[in-house]
Amino acid sequence: MDVKTKVQMLVQQVVEAYLKEKTQKNQEKSIAILLGYQSPNPAEVMKAVNPLLKSYDVTLMLSKDWLPSINELAGKSYVLLEETSQQELLAIIEKSSVLVVPAASYHLLSKLALTMDDEVAVWLAIQFQLLGKPIVIANNYVEPNVYQQIHAPHSIQDRLQSYIRQIQVDQVKWVPLRKLIQTVEDQIAASKEKQALILAKHVEKAYQNGLNELVVPTRSKVTPSAKDLAKDLKIQINKTDSLKGGTQ
Repeated sequence: MDVKTKVQMLVQQVVEAYLKEKTQKNQEKSIAILLGYQSPNPAEVMKAVNPLLKSYDVTLMLSKDWLPSINELAGKSYVLLEETSQQELLAIIEKSSVLVVPAASYHLLSKLALTMDDEVAVWLAIQFQLLGKPIVIANNYVEPNVYQQIHAPHSIQDRLQSYIRQIQVDQVKWVPLRKLIQTVEDQIAASKEKQALILAKHVEKAYQNGLNELVVPTRSKVTPSAKDLAKDLKIQINKTDSLKGGTQ
């Protein structure tokens, strides 16, 4: 074997080792993907979803409308929304660091902006928000295109933009499908750096809820008054992985 061939083999081994390590690290991060709304182009959605399935530990939640596209999932297991209890969904929320919604709708947009949880898909998203966990929504086919902007009444456009602005204020990432992977990666990194502020009112609420332990993200800051009240009420404040949180 000549020197050139040896060098090429070594380079290939280094690259393969790097990619394997990166994939293993990503797979330690659990995310949830919600396919609860129809799309006019499901093939495009599945093309965007597949890299996430390969790179992360994914819990895939489907409505029955997506079953015809199941062959595109490369054998990935899934949970049917219509057949899953709220308790089981809460367990999925608990272990997942990010919620990804690759196919949205005006229905989802309006209800999420108004915090209306009268259907399971919106309820799921709101539960992620209440735990401070990131949500990434693909805006394809929902964000008005140039022709819709030209022809649609301004009242409709203004209403849609107000909903979009509201969910963005609520820290939902509203991005094209092509930016899903990078946005998920960015949100996981940002979550690790997130600092929650634990106040006395949080300790009091834990006491009212009958808890004797308050589990908070590792980087949380606990105020002196919260520490004193926790001591008085005999509530332990314990820190854990910032990507996780209780559903109490």
